[in-house]
Amino acid sequence: MITLALLLALVGVPWQETRSVPKDSLEIEARGCLKGRVFTATAQPDDEGTRKGPDITGRSFRVTGEREVIDLVKKYNGQFVEIVGIVRKSALDDQGIGMKIGRGARVVIGAPGGDPTRMNSPATAPSVSAMDMTAVRLLADRCPLQ
Repeated sequence: MITLALLLALVGVPWQETRSVPKDSLEIEARGCLKGRVFTATAQPDDEGTRKGPDITGRSFRVTGEREVIDLVKKYNGQFVEIVGIVRKSALDDQGIGMKIGRGARVVIGAPGGDPTRMNSPATAPSVSAMDMTAVRLLADRCPLQ
């Protein structure tokens, strides 16, 4: 019994740790580029089989995580990586202006351009969703998005 446990310990730990995912979130496996603490997803290769989670091509996420993962994020800054992370389902919904109510209605309070007396109101930048990154692996030194 002890030899079996030692053999399993010597085989190695996979780069992706198993972690429970909350009901309001999804686990995503994607490829993309890191710039600072922002991950931008790129398209998956056509020859690759299955992927974990929805297609997030072109979306950016602010990266959070444990210290070891954040240290790797800093190390791989500006490089092409493969990540595993947890994202809230609401962050993957349609990111239009306002809040979605019901099946299709969208409520907007104080939308830019809604008040004719405010001609030069500054446009607000879209918010970047957060991703709790659980694993990161280097694929290439250069990012194809640059």
